[in-house]
Amino acid sequence: MIIDDSRPERIEKLWRHVFGGGRGLLQVWTGSRDAHGAIPRENVKDAVFTYPKAARSAAEWALKQAEQGREVYFCAHLLTEHRRIKENAAAVHTLWGDLDGAPIPNGELKPTAVVESSPGRYHAYWRLTDAIPAETAEQLNKRLAHRTGADPSGFDLTQLLRVPGTPNHKYEGCPLVEVLEVEGGRSYSPGELDRILPDPEEPKSEPSEDDNGEEPPVMLSPEALKVWRGEVPKLKETGMVDRSAALMKIARELYDAGANRQTVTAAIAERDRTLGYEKYTGNRDGGHKEYERLFSKLGPRNPRVRVTVGGAREKTEDNSRDAEPTWPAMEAAAYRGVFGQIVETVDPHTEGDPVAVLASALVSFGNAAGRGPYVQIGATKHRTNLFFGHVGETSKGRKGSARNPVKDVMHTADRHWTENRILSGLSSGEGLISEVRDPVEVPDKDGKMQITDPGVKDKRLLVMEGELSQALKVMKREGNTLSPVMRNAWDGENLRTMVKHSPHRATNPHISVSGDITLAELERHLTETEMANGLANRFIWLLVRRSKSLPFGGEWHTANLAPLSRAIVGALQFADQDLHMAWAEDARPLWRKAYEVLAEDRPGMFGAVTARAEAQTLRLSMLYALADCSQEIHRGHVESALAVWEYAEKSALYIFGNLTGDPDADKVRAALKTTDEGMTRTEVSGLFGRNKSREELDRIRAALLKADKIAVSWSTEDGSKKPVERWHAA
Repeated sequence: MIIDDSRPERIEKLWRHVFGGGRGLLQVWTGSRDAHGAIPRENVKDAVFTYPKAARSAAEWALKQAEQGREVYFCAHLLTEHRRIKENAAAVHTLWGDLDGAPIPNGELKPTAVVESSPGRYHAYWRLTDAIPAETAEQLNKRLAHRTGADPSGFDLTQLLRVPGTPNHKYEGCPLVEVLEVEGGRSYSPGELDRILPDPEEPKSEPSEDDNGEEPPVMLSPEALKVWRGEVPKLKETGMVDRSAALMKIARELYDAGANRQTVTAAIAERDRTLGYEKYTGNRDGGHKEYERLFSKLGPRNPRVRVTVGGAREKTEDNSRDAEPTWPAMEAAAYRGVFGQIVETVDPHTEGDPVAVLASALVSFGNAAGRGPYVQIGATKHRTNLFFGHVGETSKGRKGSARNPVKDVMHTADRHWTENRILSGLSSGEGLISEVRDPVEVPDKDGKMQITDPGVKDKRLLVMEGELSQALKVMKREGNTLSPVMRNAWDGENLRTMVKHSPHRATNPHISVSGDITLAELERHLTETEMANGLANRFIWLLVRRSKSLPFGGEWHTANLAPLSRAIVGALQFADQDLHMAWAEDARPLWRKAYEVLAEDRPGMFGAVTARAEAQTLRLSMLYALADCSQEIHRGHVESALAVWEYAEKSALYIFGNLTGDPDADKVRAALKTTDEGMTRTEVSGLFGRNKSREELDRIRAALLKADKIAVSWSTEDGSKKPVERWHAA
């Protein structure tokens, strides 16, 4: 295929129209079709580009994939993080619709841009005068699709639309996707669209048990049967059933139970009708294409023995998941290699938890190793710096007593780092930057640049905080920059603050953090802001406690540190280079399997603090590989990393599992747990002295639904003409 040199410009022109002046991450998604015309998961490839800086690179990459016979799409909105999920959707500048054979609207809803995705089928765009929140855009998109006759499944956030100038392999002759029109001078006011677009029809009432009790085509477990019968559907934040996701959930259970393609597609078609979803039943082909598409998204069949990460609570004897989480246990795989040898050497001489000793060894080695080693994921380079939070039930958990022996071990291997690059006292972003600052040059009276501050040459810094709660407290102060600087430090970004009296900046920092805090302090001081802005999930939170009683303090002075020192020196020397690390062949199947589990969404505060599961596990895998002086990450390294992360997830569940991160929502949930009848909206409002607006109550309900903490029902009560909304503890 010969690429027209003007095609990248045409792609960029459309993107400028769609994304406006927005900045974020642009995902380009590609896939190749199999003999049945489906795109199996193993044939999918995507890339994320910084927009608008890398827009040309994204366009050229898309065209290159098209040359290889792949379908090419882009996400209809920018993202704030690399994963294409609704929670990462950036503000939306343009609405979209897949007309799917419907005529192009004219008059008051004429699109501002039109792309012909295949002969006679179009993607339409409506540019907005102002950017709007992603959730608002999704609701307007839904109403727009209803009004224009567009594909009712094409309005969602994370929607993929075809890239202009690439072939459409679904149709004979592989016609090119073409831009027909882009009107840069016209746009729509969100308020005006809200006025003229009708609300979609209300969903049908829930079916009764008699309507949805048919037997499934394969034998299912009791939990899977609930999915089949529609008793535990996927819900949107609004509380409405996410029909497509609910059907996908049913398909997954059937497929994992052994059903083949024909059985699965026929069964979800039947469920779509019987459960009253009618998501695709009204399509011209009866929904056959969409049911086949759902099946193609399933990917490999999940075995019944799964990777044991994901934060699921232990089941009780009655098979429920409401039991309180128990204190976790670290799997033996975490103690392999030199890190396990450190724990084995230190443990007899400290009352500290072996978990805390292991974490101290990991964070210390990862910081001393520096910025040389990395794994590249898309445009992001992950390095070996980690943030650990040691959480004890009380202040007597001996959280800090595990660090000093590890510090002694590291001193024998890297004296300069141990004596000069371990500090404490997190209080401000400016202070943190100062400890890794660049040289400062200013012109003298003759205009020649003079160095007034030599800066800090060694950009490695391990911050050890015995009272991490103090740092969380200062973050609440107005104008304090510690939280954003710490987030950028974990990311490995260059650091600076826009503060007039603090002109310092730091390039290529390598900052790690190890802090101690009690359970009560963590719940009190880790605010909703830190949960939302991503600082909390940059920490790996580990439960630790006193492991033993040593009235006379052990005999640490008798420990032979020479073997450990030699091993660490060798590993640090190996890591002291620009080292692009890669996956060994024996690790790829396990990582592929684990990645899907790590990437699953989790509810509430537990989900918020474990949202970087993939990245944290990747960095842990790198450390275990480097400690073995290996440039490749092998299966054993992944197993060790997964063992640490599983402990971290169970710790997070223990600490945050019953919290949503929203104080108002948690107050409502606590009240609902005291009543079997649930509470009406009026009664919920009464919990707050009737001082919450309708919008605030909607926000609280959405937070509880998202965290799977409540169920919402509507019924006619006491002769009322309108159904009464009632909230129940889930």
